[in-house]
Amino acid sequence: MSKIAVRGYTHKVSDSSNTSFFRPKEIPLRHDNVLVFDTETTTNQYQNMKIGCFQIYQNGYIHHEGIFYEESILTDKEKDIFVSYANKKHIALYTLKEFIDDVFYPEIFGWKTLCIGFNLPFDISRIAKHVGDSRGRNKGGLTFTLSDNRFNPPIIIKKMGEGHDFKFTSTKINEGKDRFSGYFLDVQTLAEVLLRTNKISLEKACKKLNTTTKKTKSDEHGKVTDTYIGYMIKDVRATWEVYEKLIKELDRYQIDIPPTKIYSNASIGKHALKQLGIKSFLNLNPDFSPEILGNIMTSYFGGRCECKIRKHPVKVTTLDFTSMYPTITMLMNLWRYIIAESLEMKEVTDETREMLSNVDLDYLQDKENWKDFVVMVKLHPDEDILPVRKIYKKEGTSFNVGINYLSSDSELWYSLPDVISSIILTGKVPQITEAIKFIPIGVQRRLNKSQMLGIDIDPKTDNLVQVLVEERQKIKIEMKKIDKDSPEYQQLKSRAQAIKILVNAMSYGIFIELNPENEKSDIQVYGLDDFNTSENRFEKAGNYFHPLLGVMITSGSKLFLAMAEAKTNELGAVHAYMDTDSIFVPPEHAQKIVDYFQPLNPYSLDIDLLKAEKENMWFYGISSKRYALYTYENGKIKFMESERSFKLHGLGHLTNPFTKDVEDWQAEIWEDLLKLHYGLISETDIEEKYSNLYAISRLTVSTPNVLHRFDEINKGKSWKEQIKPFNFYNIGFQTVEENGKAVKPLSPYSNEPQGIVYEPFIDYETGEIKQGSHYFKQLSRTIIEYANHPESKFDGDIGIMERKHVHADSVIYIGKEANNIDEQALDVKKAQEFINKQEIMDNILTMSQSEAEVLGVSRSRFQGIKQRIRDGNLNLNTPAVKRLIHYC
Repeated sequence: MSKIAVRGYTHKVSDSSNTSFFRPKEIPLRHDNVLVFDTETTTNQYQNMKIGCFQIYQNGYIHHEGIFYEESILTDKEKDIFVSYANKKHIALYTLKEFIDDVFYPEIFGWKTLCIGFNLPFDISRIAKHVGDSRGRNKGGLTFTLSDNRFNPPIIIKKMGEGHDFKFTSTKINEGKDRFSGYFLDVQTLAEVLLRTNKISLEKACKKLNTTTKKTKSDEHGKVTDTYIGYMIKDVRATWEVYEKLIKELDRYQIDIPPTKIYSNASIGKHALKQLGIKSFLNLNPDFSPEILGNIMTSYFGGRCECKIRKHPVKVTTLDFTSMYPTITMLMNLWRYIIAESLEMKEVTDETREMLSNVDLDYLQDKENWKDFVVMVKLHPDEDILPVRKIYKKEGTSFNVGINYLSSDSELWYSLPDVISSIILTGKVPQITEAIKFIPIGVQRRLNKSQMLGIDIDPKTDNLVQVLVEERQKIKIEMKKIDKDSPEYQQLKSRAQAIKILVNAMSYGIFIELNPENEKSDIQVYGLDDFNTSENRFEKAGNYFHPLLGVMITSGSKLFLAMAEAKTNELGAVHAYMDTDSIFVPPEHAQKIVDYFQPLNPYSLDIDLLKAEKENMWFYGISSKRYALYTYENGKIKFMESERSFKLHGLGHLTNPFTKDVEDWQAEIWEDLLKLHYGLISETDIEEKYSNLYAISRLTVSTPNVLHRFDEINKGKSWKEQIKPFNFYNIGFQTVEENGKAVKPLSPYSNEPQGIVYEPFIDYETGEIKQGSHYFKQLSRTIIEYANHPESKFDGDIGIMERKHVHADSVIYIGKEANNIDEQALDVKKAQEFINKQEIMDNILTMSQSEAEVLGVSRSRFQGIKQRIRDGNLNLNTPAVKRLIHYC
């Protein structure tokens, strides 16, 4: 028996969230005046600002520039060098206080100049003098005080998507209709979005954009010399040039989006829909049944990822679907739903049963059939292969989704594509009790014709997804005819990349976006049923929230993968691995599987719907996201040279444990893992090589939750002796438990992370200061555990894995599943479990004394809990009640 989890949909019982007396002014699309600045810091754990540089541009030309310094941090000698440099170069010189009060605020707040920087949150936090937790609507953010002048408002920085939102606080002199929030842009975030490169450095951004000024590395970081000051000034110029190039790249899109409001690819997608006049589903249909939205949300399971052949090398060819999500959007004609005025629901139970009785691989090759797949099905699972979300890992706490045999004591909602996937894999039709078809009604009235990326688009007649995918394919065909070193090739490449970004930005993510609030409130939770709770946080729907689209796009994609699996099985083989839009199959069957999908091409061009990417490679898989593709000849292991052919999940978060001359250290670890499998080395060799190294991660203090873990070490210290927001920090991995809790080492940042194991650290769980290398996990242990990481979603150990048989006897509701990457290692955020207090109390009242005693709850305590339930004052957070809840 198992407890499974489904997503829920929340409504506020009393919603006053739309009441606001502040209406933000229209944000400029481009800025004539820009202030760019950068700071250089001490190299110790406090990372205090030593020196800085700024340049103010008007219409692309430097209007004013200067350098500034923190008097209390520089030595007398460093100050003399700095002042002398300013005099020699005839550049304006300021103290930090003068820069803030005489330059920064007059420009940014007074003249409404755009403020930019590369990793801007870090630089703003360097010039601050105090920080506090943001309150009210900004809770979860950090409020920085930069100036003692009460007319200079503090700045709030809050995590927003993959980036950050910046704004001046509301004060007595900055409120009402004249309130100004400021214009801030982190150039690094914009580069990550437009260049499709996570955690991009200024150096790499300069290379990718071919700026005139290049980022150069200093040999002696932190030491103030003429050369070092020159590097800093050069960095500011490089940041400006990267910004200029990125704005030109953004102009290519022809989308009216302020660069200051780009937090991720999704930001571009939402503004594209807005420019076309497309309104959100909930905006047009505010009274649409929350019960139906709850039913739909329970059927959302995201993508599919699995290692089918574990720890047994096999030859594979990797097959990738072309534009998977856009292709599903095309096949299921989902653009009609995006531009529809409303939705109509039609009961189609009998028709669905009849259709499903005829479904097979041949039926699914007819693309006309796919237009009828926008159906939700209520069924009674009985050994049907369906997405199942549960805690698969023993002693685990996180929910994962596996495609497994499911039987359930209760009826569940699934999308029709997921039901079809089950049929082609099991050969049987599930017990269907109800089927509802969703039909788009009308076309939104105020749709706009527009031009994007040089393409004329009429949303009433043009399927934007189709237009963009086909245009990109035309460009790729043209690129094959042109010399790769020619300017024309680079222009086409850039345009093709922009189209890909825009297409992906409008995939399922924006349609399933939910944003949890920071505080608990009275909410109604909808799913298979509904209930009221005050124990959870409301999850506010995103601007284009439309869960039907999110569910259909992802389940349609999983149907493609199920078809590929079924076709592989039909050919007498088994796939080795699968992830989102790819499948790894035996090379001898690859072409037949590719050919099977081609009739489903929904485009007007002859596009390969499924294509071979890496052919005839050895595959070694450990679990989902943990595998390598390589060649193996005469005892020599080689990875691909053109790209990384191994996955770093479970290793990628670690800092380089070796000396800096070993750059691709993950490749070295993967090579050792493969040598271990082939018997070229032993576990003893692994232990000897890595036992004196430790598993250390480097993260950023980006939220109040993480910052407060340093309260004990910051207590009573001046600002310059504190660990500050956006400082880097190191975290070790626990090996020791004390008082029933794992010790989780948290340490101020060090350039030599392996050295922190010998220094005092903070225990993340208790805030206590501890010391000792025995608290840190040895890298050898991490590597051995990595090699033995189970594929928990399947049964089996080595070779072909088998699907689990899950019997669900209870269902719980959970919220948004995404984690903040900087807090992931600390387990700060997990999907909230929606608490049905009434159901819990009813279950406890029906529980027997013997059942309670098995859970460690004494007779007297159990009777007291029951009495508090009857009196209506049960506290769910006591240890005894928590044990009973777990049983429920």
